[in-house]
This record gives sequence, C-alpha cells and structure tokens, in this order.
Amino acid sequence: MIKIFLCVLLVALCTAFGWMLTRKYRLRKNFFYDLDLFNARLINEVSYTKMPLSSFIEKYSFGGDFGKLLEEKKEKGFVAEKAEIAYLTDDEKNFLRDYFLMVGRSDSVSQKEYLVSIRAETERLRAESGDECKRRSNLYVRLGFLFGLIVAIILA
Repeated sequence: MIKIFLCVLLVALCTAFGWMLTRKYRLRKNFFYDLDLFNARLINEVSYTKMPLSSFIEKYSFGGDFGKLLEEKKEKGFVAEKAEIAYLTDDEKNFLRDYFLMVGRSDSVSQKEYLVSIRAETERLRAESGDECKRRSNLYVRLGFLFGLIVAIILA
C-alpha cells in the first residue's frame, strides 16, 4: 500500500516539476499580452485625450515584469536601455529598447502613426508567445508525467 502511495506521489511530483519548467513561457506570454495591451491603450490615449505619458502610466496598472519595466523606465525617463529580462531574446530586448525610446518623444500625430505601425509587431509577439506557451506547457507536463510513470514502474 505504501509502495503504491509513493509511486503516485512520485508521478505527481514529476508532473508538477514539468509544470514548473513552463514558468518562463507563461511569464513571456503575460509580458507580451501586457505590452500589446499597453500599446492599444496608448494609441487610444494619444488619439483622444493626449495625456502625458507619466499620467498614462499612473492611470493604468500593469502587473508582472512588464509593470516593473514600466516603473523602471518611468523613473529613468525612458532612456534607451536594454530590458534585462531573462526569458526575452536579444531581438525582443532590442525591440523593447527601440519601442520605449520612441514612446512619448514626439507630437501626438507622429506618435499615433508610430504606435499604429508597431501594433502588428506587438500582436505578432503576443500570438507567438501564447502559441509557444500552450505548446510547451502541454509538452513539459506530459513529459513530467511520463517520466514519473516510467520511474514508478521501474521501482515497483
């Protein structure tokens, strides 16, 4: 009876470990969701209310690493620095650096044109990260389950 309980516990732990391996993919998906949402909201604000960027950031709250990045950028005055987020690729970090370099730097008409032109890229990043998260999450959880099952069968 104890052997069965330990085997079930082993399978559950391996499955949980597989789920924990997908953390960076979930964080990346949430980050790009927030970036796309920020861009869409900023387009609306620039189009209609023409609110300053610092007031806009205070008006809307964003969570996770994107919220931290926004606060950091706000404190430093949106200087051109690479975002030091571990799960982003170098191309994505360069995209973010360029994005935040351009945001809030010009008049509202050119700002709106830039944000609308970059919308397709933020939507693409959001969709790709969501698809990758879904694909990798299923894979790692199933591999964790199968590994736990194989070890439990070997030990039983």
